[in-house]
Amino acid sequence: MKRMKIEMPTVWQFTTAMQVRVSDLNYGNHMGNQQFLAFAQEARVRFFATCNFTELDFGGTALIQADAAITFSCEGRLGDQIKMEIATEITGTSSFNLYYKFTNSTQNKHMANIRTALVSFDYQKNKPVALTSKALNSILFKTKN
Repeated sequence: MKRMKIEMPTVWQFTTAMQVRVSDLNYGNHMGNQQFLAFAQEARVRFFATCNFTELDFGGTALIQADAAITFSCEGRLGDQIKMEIATEITGTSSFNLYYKFTNSTQNKHMANIRTALVSFDYQKNKPVALTSKALNSILFKTKN
């Protein structure tokens, strides 16, 4: 079977870490696949906070997730330390991708790649809106050297 591939960036703008908790485990006694998106959301919230943004106030608009893709390469066990790195990519006037590279620091192994597509969204009008200049000028869309 041919596996999906996510083309990952080479420059990362933010790094954070979390520990695998007992509530993150599935019946196989390793981190459940759904928990990767939960960890990604936590990392995203932390990243946005560096600009004083939230998912509901992203420089004057809200965000909605349009899609997500995940590829797995290593398990996470109870107590493992997971490093998550994030990078951004503008894809349109109202949309951008976030890339997440997961590393199991305890096992010193690459764990997963994730890409989420986010859209600047007006929930009252129920439609996408342009990213604000405040959002575009934030550190979220500037790469580290």
